[in-house]
Formats: sequence, structure tokens, C-alpha cells
Amino acid sequence: MRAALIWCLIIVSMVVCCGHTLATTVGEGRIVWVSSAGGWRLSLWSINPDGTGRTQLTKTFAQALFPSISPDATRVAFSSQDTGVWYIYLIDTNGTNLEQFTDFSSAVPHWSPNGKSLIFNSDHDDEPKDIPDLWGMNLDGTQLVEYVDSPPTVDFNGQWSPDGKKILFVSNRDGDYNLYVMNTDGSGLRRLTSHQAADFNPRWSPNGEKIAFVSDRGGNLDIYIMDSDGSNVERLTDYSGYDDSPAWSPSGDRIVFVSERDGHRDLWIVNADGSNPTQLTDDEAADIHPDWR
Repeated sequence: MRAALIWCLIIVSMVVCCGHTLATTVGEGRIVWVSSAGGWRLSLWSINPDGTGRTQLTKTFAQALFPSISPDATRVAFSSQDTGVWYIYLIDTNGTNLEQFTDFSSAVPHWSPNGKSLIFNSDHDDEPKDIPDLWGMNLDGTQLVEYVDSPPTVDFNGQWSPDGKKILFVSNRDGDYNLYVMNTDGSGLRRLTSHQAADFNPRWSPNGEKIAFVSDRGGNLDIYIMDSDGSNVERLTDYSGYDDSPAWSPSGDRIVFVSERDGHRDLWIVNADGSNPTQLTDDEAADIHPDWR
């Protein structure tokens, strides 16, 4: 059962404790996530990290998934398969100015540090169907670039480092799902994790010194943190169920993640040292895929 759950999480990513009082931190941005609150739709919502100001951003999509907030926190890129094909869309953080970004199979976008382009999963062009690689494109639709092309292996969940010099991604090119990093020109490929367990959903810390990721290496799906060179791996959460989808706070001192420790999938926030796990959402809705800017 656990192996099936892990495989399901990887497929989804590939596409194409006790409660504490939430403290208000000035300048800690907003969290955007996916929720089934209010009905059958999986919609984008935003919330302050103290639990106030909950706002629905999308209302017409059946599934709006994998949100990524722009560096200036004014736009959100996300994926949807409502048309039968995975496309990437853009919307302002107030829910206005919706536009379609791609017209080919693509999903799971992440912004460049300068906010001028996106990197994403795609089986575009002549790739084997449903075997994604990493592609990127400017917001104006120019300079479509394939960053990784290594069939039949699967390469996904790409994201630029905060300084824009490297790309972090997940790959099974050595047999297991592990984390890799390379220069933006494809040189300097390095394997960061070497474990038989599945390692996925990595996220750079805002200063680029740490990487948070998900792994079942401890027997459960938990959040781990390591240095950006792959050293000093530490387990951040230790729960007998499901902890997934970490995203750093703008200051890098906290992490929001998804957990089912309260009986359903909710958003939780924990300090970057693993202390003070705090529940952010608490309802029967499925709350998944958070990002924080």
C-alpha cells in the first residue's frame, strides 16, 4: 500500500502533532494552494500564514493544480487538464487576468528568479508520450528550450536555483527516483541523493543554501532537509502517515507542507529546524500543493 501511494505521488508530480497558535509575522507573504473546499472542484486559494485572509482565486476550473507564485508575488502559474490536455495558465494573485501560457502538453511550472520565464514538465515535440522532460519558455512565448532530454528516463519537477545558475530536478536515470542538479546549460550534472527510497518534490530555500524534499527512506513519507550540495541530510517531520509538498517561507525560517496527521490532508507550518508544527487549515477538504511568497 505504501509503495502504491509513493508511486501515485510521483506520477502526480510528473504530470506531464498538537496544534499551536499561529503567530503573525510581518512581511511573510501569502500561501497559495489547491483545495476542494466548497465542492467538487480543485481550486486555487490563498491565505496569510497566520490563517487569515482566505481567498479563492479560481472558480471555473475543475482542476487547477501545482501553483507557483512569481518572484514579485503578483502572479500564479498553475496546471490544468480540463481540456483533456495538460496546459499551463497564469492568473494574478487577486484572481484576475487569467491567460493560457502553453498550447502543448505541459505541467508543474516553476518561475525563473527574474520572473521572465517558466520551467516545466513536458513531453512536447518528439518525446515519448507521457515521459516528461524539462522545458522552459519566456512569458512572451519566445525561446522554448529543452533543458533535459534523456529518454527513456523520467526527468521532472525542475526549478532554477535562487541565483539562476543551476536547475534542480528529479530523475530515475540511475534506477531510483533521486535528486539531481546541473548548470542551466546542461553541464555539471550531479546526483544529490543516492537512496533506494523515492526522493521527490524538492524545493530550494530562498538563499539557495538548503533543499527541502520528500522521501520515504525512514519508512513513511516525510519532509527532509539537506545542504544544497547533498550533504547533511536531516529529517524534518516524523509522522507515521503522509507529509508532502514542502515550500519555504520568504525568509527561509519556516516551511509549509501537506499532512494528513489530523485525519485529512491539511496545510501545516513548521520551523525550519522541525520545531513548532502548526496546523494552518482544518477542514474536510483536500488541501494540497502549497507555495509561499
